[in-house]
Amino acid sequence: MRIRVAAVGVVLLAGLAAGCSQSYEEITKDCLAALKARPDGDKAKPSECEGLKRDDYTALVASVAIDDLGWTGEDGKFDENKMLDSLTKDDDN
Repeated sequence: MRIRVAAVGVVLLAGLAAGCSQSYEEITKDCLAALKARPDGDKAKPSECEGLKRDDYTALVASVAIDDLGWTGEDGKFDENKMLDSLTKDDDN
């Protein structure tokens, strides 16, 4: 599963469908930056994300969460092995 690729694809398709991809793309970039910058535990939707479709916002939130958990490789794609390693590692070490 490649969350980032999917998120970018959803955003691009949504922008093209709306007919104003540049402004929607800018909203998406601003939203992503705001999601990455918000404090840990903050669940509120940043004002920069207003105007995004629900599915696009959800994809961005999931992408940031997966990245924060360390489940992405150097290429930014979801890495199932990193996820499994983090879930099975011994906390006593």
